[in-house]
Amino acid sequence: MGTGSDNVVGVNKLRLKLREAGLPLEGLKYKVGKQFWEPEGFEFTCQDPDQDKLLTMAVRNRKFGANDVGLPNHDPWREAGITSLGFSQRGVYNYLHLDIASDPPERQGLCRVYIAPESWGRWREAIEGPPSYLHNEVYLTIARRLAALGITIGDHIDTMFEVGATTLDGITFSPRAYRRLTAAVEDARRANGQTFIEGKNTGSPDAIDLSFLATSGRGFREITWRDGASATLDFSALHLALSPLRCNIHIDEFGVVVGGPDGQMSLSPNALHHIANELVLKSIIKEFLNDKLGISPWYVDHLFVELPNTSNTFSRFGVGVEARPWRSVKVTASYTCGIGDGSDCRKMFSLVKSF
Repeated sequence: MGTGSDNVVGVNKLRLKLREAGLPLEGLKYKVGKQFWEPEGFEFTCQDPDQDKLLTMAVRNRKFGANDVGLPNHDPWREAGITSLGFSQRGVYNYLHLDIASDPPERQGLCRVYIAPESWGRWREAIEGPPSYLHNEVYLTIARRLAALGITIGDHIDTMFEVGATTLDGITFSPRAYRRLTAAVEDARRANGQTFIEGKNTGSPDAIDLSFLATSGRGFREITWRDGASATLDFSALHLALSPLRCNIHIDEFGVVVGGPDGQMSLSPNALHHIANELVLKSIIKEFLNDKLGISPWYVDHLFVELPNTSNTFSRFGVGVEARPWRSVKVTASYTCGIGDGSDCRKMFSLVKSF
């Protein structure tokens, strides 16, 4: 028999999902304990021998498989030294997970059930809980950037192929539903207008379309809007390459497309710097050195070419190296020369701490 706590909407929803999956709590003597969220679930205590009945149902249910997974980040059971037998629903998103405590003896009878977030993907067999990339800083940076535009990228990833070493490499994955992902990108809107511009694959290309030449599939670039009043030190922009089988989303340090107050879009003055540094050096040359000479991409990731761009007021060019000994610290050493009357050359060293 359940208790009056079963009237709680969240508990009832989980009870119904358990019943649909073939693990009904009806007929068992149990008492609902505390609820929790992120992920959504609740604890309950089964009276002896009903815990054994629930365990038998879980073992025999072909929709579930044994899975020794704990809650991410903070698991009160493991912190309290509680071990359990775990069972996850196979092959579905938002899968159910059931834990039945086995030790210490005084905790026997304690159980919990929760719904895995959709971003954890589908549980198949013998995996260790949610994907590890969910805690990767490159993925998190890109996910936060997309979330600000109304796109929850975790809902669109089926299989993650690779998370790059930098946000310029980005994330590469197969989409869960390609049309749904492209629709989300097309529908993304800022308050001042369009968010992305798509490169044309038919007709005569313009200057912006030429910036998509190295993009596989449908290419989308984030538009940097300038209305005369806005000014920012962040000139970066999202760049998406989408196809039904393989997608890549990364962040270009310098955006290529700029929008003006009249709604017209044009190639950014930073485009030349972007092409030399991010396309030629850190994409084409990096891949060539790695494929042909076996040189680790790590070395190229710490080099940069500087051409006239917004951050140097279009007045200098040069080369340099950069490193991030800590996530919030960036160290740069460069050799640059001025253009025109300021044609002096200088060595520069900088240390930037972000808060």
